[in-house]
Amino acid sequence: MATAAYEQLKLHITPEKFYVEACDDGADDVLTIDRVSTEVTLAVKKDVPPSAVTRPIFGILGTIHLVAGNYLIVITKKIKVGEFFSHVVWKATDFDVLSYKKTMLHLTDIQLLQFIN
Repeated sequence: MATAAYEQLKLHITPEKFYVEACDDGADDVLTIDRVSTEVTLAVKKDVPPSAVTRPIFGILGTIHLVAGNYLIVITKKIKVGEFFSHVVWKATDFDVLSYKKTMLHLTDIQLLQFIN
């Protein structure tokens, strides 16, 4: 039988890593994404630094690579659109695109102009 998807997630952001924590009962692991190496690993909740900026999310859409570097796309809002075989179907309605890089100082002037336009 398939495992149910997590309903509540928290995104913890530090300068070095993104941490995605499932808040449902029984969830102990944290998905860790290194912002420099882009390595994805599992950690435990106690590994999340208390200084991390925390915000609720509803899922990870994925990552994309643009001129300025890699970006993490997260779902920040959702609405219920129905049910299918007793499972809730959600529609993602809002997203955030978060840069792995802390600044855009590594870009050339031409790249900055392309990024802005």
